[in-house]
Amino acid sequence: MQELQTETLQPIQMSRLPDSPLVSVLVANYNYDRYISETLESVLSQSYQNFEIIVCDDGSTDNSCDVIANYVRKDSRIKLISKQNGGVASALNAAYQKSQGQIICLLDADDVWMDRKLEKVVEAFKSDPQYGFVIHNVMQIDGQGNFLRPTPMFKHLSSGWVALHALENGGFPQDVPPASALSVRREVAEFIFPLNETFRRNADSLVSFLAPFITVIKSIPEALSQFRFHGGNTTSQVNLTVDTLERGQSVGEAIHKEQKQFLRRIYGEVVAQRLTNLSCNLLCCHDRYLIARLKGLPKAQTKELHRQLVNHPQFYTCNSTPHQKWFLQWGEYIPDPLFPLIFKFVYGSGRLKRWARNLLARRLTTQYTQGQLLMQTK
Repeated sequence: MQELQTETLQPIQMSRLPDSPLVSVLVANYNYDRYISETLESVLSQSYQNFEIIVCDDGSTDNSCDVIANYVRKDSRIKLISKQNGGVASALNAAYQKSQGQIICLLDADDVWMDRKLEKVVEAFKSDPQYGFVIHNVMQIDGQGNFLRPTPMFKHLSSGWVALHALENGGFPQDVPPASALSVRREVAEFIFPLNETFRRNADSLVSFLAPFITVIKSIPEALSQFRFHGGNTTSQVNLTVDTLERGQSVGEAIHKEQKQFLRRIYGEVVAQRLTNLSCNLLCCHDRYLIARLKGLPKAQTKELHRQLVNHPQFYTCNSTPHQKWFLQWGEYIPDPLFPLIFKFVYGSGRLKRWARNLLARRLTTQYTQGQLLMQTK
């Protein structure tokens, strides 16, 4: 591993990749026997074929290992590691330890890649050796594979050298997609792995929010993976509740602590102290205010949290819906008994909303399938 300079933020230097670099696909699986076949097939059908797939089964109690073992017998590029349950970070660490690729791609065991995902990721890395972190857009699907919305998840993606912005934004660059859209050069991964194994969930966030401090991001606007929302996954919640908001806060605080330690280890104390606290991050302000109101905290406390939220420089330019922005802007004028009811309307999922979402999902899936068939006939 190369040593970085201290007290100065700048990207690590990397050599150019070979013409056909090996890609290591890391998959952490736990009780996803109903999805893992589709996930593995989406890798096997890639237009770029120089890859290895390392699946770490994290103590599944379903039929996952048998399903994966069948693939191992059919294709020598697939490797299976079985271990006792220890959480996502421990599973990714085990998979990474066995990997040999110059490029590391994460893939959730319930997600799906588009056929040209690896081809375009490799092209992005090869376009400039300064790119150590490649991300792309994603489509959101439900448990049955139906599309939840007609457009990709992100309007914009983080891009370039964003370390300074991240320092000022509570440690978090804006608009970084979830795990199956994350790829890093091995030189970058060597600084990040092994992941802190206390992250039994959300371990991909360590890659998302540590890599930008040491390398340049290359973003691909096109959606190259399908991110699945369903009742079984623990980190993909469609609706906000007090519980999901508080879990998000806990994860954010844990990541922020990891970032501070990472910066201290890589650059030294001077840079680590430049990392602003979480109150400088809009999403954190948003969640803290909602938690305070929904839990009925004292007025003085909610008033201060509301002031921090609406005075945040990004409040009026963020991607909230008009209903959400109105609700947040005038939240302190809404009586306590009405606040949870309006919150459920703005952020929740009533019967009418669920019916409309399911209807839209079926239509979007039909349109997408027809479009794919039309492209194949041209």
